[in-house]
Amino acid sequence: MYKIYKTSRGKLFNPETPVEDSWIDISAPNDDDLNDLIKHFEIPEEAMTSVKDHQEVPKVEEVDDFQFILVQTPYDPGESSPGYMVKPLGILYNKEHVITLTDSSNDVITYMKSKLKNFDRNKIINTSQKQQLILKMLLFVSKIFLSYLKDMNQSILKAQEEMIKNPDNKDIIKLMEIEKSLTYFNRALNSNYLIIQKIAKRKSFNMTEDDEELVQDVIDECKQALETTKIYEHIVTDTASGFATIVSNNLNLSVRFLTSITIILMLPTLVASVYGMNVKLPYMDDPLAFDYLMLIMILTVIIVAIWFYRKRIL
Repeated sequence: MYKIYKTSRGKLFNPETPVEDSWIDISAPNDDDLNDLIKHFEIPEEAMTSVKDHQEVPKVEEVDDFQFILVQTPYDPGESSPGYMVKPLGILYNKEHVITLTDSSNDVITYMKSKLKNFDRNKIINTSQKQQLILKMLLFVSKIFLSYLKDMNQSILKAQEEMIKNPDNKDIIKLMEIEKSLTYFNRALNSNYLIIQKIAKRKSFNMTEDDEELVQDVIDECKQALETTKIYEHIVTDTASGFATIVSNNLNLSVRFLTSITIILMLPTLVASVYGMNVKLPYMDDPLAFDYLMLIMILTVIIVAIWFYRKRIL
């Protein structure tokens, strides 16, 4: 499906066919959509292939009659897969149109559309200023990365609190999911940052002071998202290491406690074993022999237990 947006004189329009200075949003197009659009332009096959490959590396290149920009954007797969992932967003542009191409719903495009719904109030999107429109898309990409990173930080803090109260495998699994998401984000943001730097060097994106300021905002926002991702990666790594240390320490305490109990019980067991042998032993004919033995075993247990306690072994 596709939808066309055009802003003119402070108003938003949705033309039925592509017109000059319009933004065409194409999401998971079928054959009917492509046949309908081919009357006005043809979507390059290379662009279609790149958008469908979620592992495609971001790039800037010329494809047929278009300039093609591919960046990675974040998304939440929901219950189908834990954690966050990334998917490509293709941007085609020429002198007449800006075309966004995705293989499914995209958070950046959804965010752009939400701004258009409130166009009468904000008017931050102007389809006739193609370079600024593209830069704002790239700016929103980094903003959404930062939004998801904020959510991940809350998840990290929650996992840390749970680990302090009661360490559990669920917490370490949660941290592993976050670490995987951060790995995806780190790779995507590094690649996006290189693409943004290439775009920033193009004269067409630095025509006015507003363009230069917007370019710098895009660079700063992407850099901030990248640095935040690296910081959270370190936090997750340190937290997982701390979790492993806690588990190991708790295991050592449990083993030490059980070993101490074993040693304490071994001494009376030794006495009982000796006097359980079928040989002649001291005091075996004494009517109070059993009482003596029980007293000796109890005193032995108490003395050894006190010694272990004072040595902080028990």
